[in-house]
Amino acid sequence: MQNSILSQIKNHPLLFALSIGVHVLLVVVLIFNMDTSAPKMPVAKKVDTVKAVIIDASVVEREKQKLIRAEQKKKNTRVAQKNKLDREAKKAREKRKKEEQRLAKLKRDEKKRKQAIAKKEKADKQKKKQELAKLEKQKQKLKQQQKELEQKRRDEQQKLAAIENKRKAEEAAELKKKQAAEAEVRRKAQEAEMRQQMLEDERLMAKQSKENQKLLAQYVAQIQRKVAMNWNAPASMTAGWSCEIMVEQNRFGEVQNVRTKQCSGSEAFKSTVERAVRKASPLPEAPNNDVFEKKLNFIFKPDV
Repeated sequence: MQNSILSQIKNHPLLFALSIGVHVLLVVVLIFNMDTSAPKMPVAKKVDTVKAVIIDASVVEREKQKLIRAEQKKKNTRVAQKNKLDREAKKAREKRKKEEQRLAKLKRDEKKRKQAIAKKEKADKQKKKQELAKLEKQKQKLKQQQKELEQKRRDEQQKLAAIENKRKAEEAAELKKKQAAEAEVRRKAQEAEMRQQMLEDERLMAKQSKENQKLLAQYVAQIQRKVAMNWNAPASMTAGWSCEIMVEQNRFGEVQNVRTKQCSGSEAFKSTVERAVRKASPLPEAPNNDVFEKKLNFIFKPDV
């Protein structure tokens, strides 16, 4: 028990000093309040004094407990701060360790990178040296090839010149031959044209004979009558209107084209005449080849 009291005093020196001070203060107050000449205090007064002392002791106890709690809170705060500092120190040590590891890794990586660069530079230098040697060899080879190609080009130019001279000579001969052939074609064409002209002249002379003139007039009259049979007068028809017609036909009288050359009537009259000629196809057959005309001209003048 004595050890326990000593331990409490050691652990809470301020609380113990405060308790001693309170008790001393109470004794001093009692001493000064005592009067030796006064009559003895009744029993009730003594009881009240004792009661007051007891109450003061409870206050002291509360103060003691309050101080104990405050001291404990401070202790807990110090412990919490110490734990916090320990955790922060641990984190700092771990962070520093990681940073040291990272720096060590960076140092190793940098060393490897420098070694790799040095190795690559050495390899590149060796490769460049080999390439330069290879290029020099190729340069010499190309120089020799260029010399050979130059000689070959001169030989080919001589061959091409000979071929060109031969081609020009052949072209000149071909041109002369072609010109002669064209002249022959023109001569034959002229002869054929002359023969055709002679035939046309003969046909014209034949058509100009009295018999053919008579047959031609009859032939044209037949065509005019057939056209008139297929003609329908326009609403505004006037007597005396006429149209000169040029009709293209084949040897069977089938109309291939119709064209009015001159008309004295209206556009409606002109249209009815063209339709009548087309409707009259095939036209009457010519009495002979001398009378037949592929392009035949005649006057259409209806009797109204």
